[in-house]
Amino acid sequence: MKRIEEMSRRELLKLFGVGVGAAIMDPAVWPKQVQAQSKKITPRGTARNVIFIQNCGAMSQWETWDFRPTKWTETFPGKDLDPQKVNSDFQICKTLFPQYDKWAPKASLVRTLWENSLVHFTGMYHSQAGRAFNPAIIREIPAFGSVVAYELENQRKSSDTFPTFMSVDLWNTRCPQIGSGMLAPKYSGLDLNTSTVFDSFAGTDAKMEGDLARRWEVLNRMAEVSPSGSGDTLGGKADEYGAHYQYAYKILMDPRFKKVLQVTDEEKQRYGVDKDKGTCKLGLGLLLARNVLASDAGTRFMWVSNAYNGNAGGNDNHDQIYGRGALAPRGFLMPIYDSAPRLDAALGALVEDLSKMPGKEAGKTMLDETLVAVIHEFGRTPDMNLNFGRDHWGPAYTDVFIGGGVKPGRVIGKTEGGKPVDIGWQYKQQPMKDHVTATVYSVLGIDYSKKITNTPSGRAYEYQQTAPLGGPSFIPLTDINELFV
Repeated sequence: MKRIEEMSRRELLKLFGVGVGAAIMDPAVWPKQVQAQSKKITPRGTARNVIFIQNCGAMSQWETWDFRPTKWTETFPGKDLDPQKVNSDFQICKTLFPQYDKWAPKASLVRTLWENSLVHFTGMYHSQAGRAFNPAIIREIPAFGSVVAYELENQRKSSDTFPTFMSVDLWNTRCPQIGSGMLAPKYSGLDLNTSTVFDSFAGTDAKMEGDLARRWEVLNRMAEVSPSGSGDTLGGKADEYGAHYQYAYKILMDPRFKKVLQVTDEEKQRYGVDKDKGTCKLGLGLLLARNVLASDAGTRFMWVSNAYNGNAGGNDNHDQIYGRGALAPRGFLMPIYDSAPRLDAALGALVEDLSKMPGKEAGKTMLDETLVAVIHEFGRTPDMNLNFGRDHWGPAYTDVFIGGGVKPGRVIGKTEGGKPVDIGWQYKQQPMKDHVTATVYSVLGIDYSKKITNTPSGRAYEYQQTAPLGGPSFIPLTDINELFV
């Protein structure tokens, strides 16, 4: 019997029981009518790349990004946090961040971010989509990384093999990849799994590449006779799966991908991988992000999820946030004595490496050209609950920004009792995730005032929303200007 790759199309149709006259339709790509909103925006264009770190579980800001002495930090159990002054408005606890000097002096913080949703799934969705969760139009809304890929498509070179948008360990978060929505599937992004990617592909040899090539040919021959509409069995996502397979195959056959997976034991130690007990290792994720961007193979936007063991993430500290020994959280969770040093090691090593690596532009480093953002679903309550943990808190939380044109040492906004006493910018409304999204667009040179008018639902898709359904009545159309000037 002939092998599949040796068969004619007529023979394949007969083999799979499809009539010779069956139509094989190319998937329709929604035509885009993109226009600017009324306000004229000049994007900053200060960064070539973005590394977006989703610090899953909402790390408590009161021990970390917005530290201040309390009865919990001056007596047992948090009396050993050892706060150090980074600048006049920023203290950091050396016990939790022993390598803070590698990243904290280069960081700026936004402390008065507001989040309406207090559920991990919708909070993560808001971060990934750049807009509040709306179930009525969920299938047409793309990840904002997909919008980045769509906008930067005309900057891709013929030698670019990697997708513009890649992620790491989104598969193991409460809100996994949301896809490309109404945009073409090729913009959906490709997710890497730190628990398998190195073991599966780091040692790829000629025989394995030959097997991959043969299997890829078989898969494509089978696709020739796949009945139109078969994507319904995959929940309408067949096109996205196809795009993932195409990107994955191209990447695996590109020698630059082998180099991406070449990570030394010394690097793993510096990034804290050797001490990381999680299924998803943040240190490996940031090493992958560094190497993917350094490969200059087409990727410009890296989303890295600090997923740990999945669920809501290791920072979901409703119980025993200071727990040690028998009181330490288990399973999906970690006490802050473990979660903060884990982030500190990986973030510090990443910032240190990027600051030493040459950028594309003469005289600039990779850190100059790369925005590194540490973002959260929401914050944590300023008071402990009865289980010595902190619950979900939306009135004010903190995100961290480094590189990519951000001025170091900025602290935007002030809080007291868990609420803002100084919002920190020119608007009366607090900044939101929508403004973090606009900031990413802006540094990459993308006009965040654009909107797509011919959407499947008929409701215009704004790159940055100003009046979302189910959200506040008005969101200022702006990036977070105060990070830069």
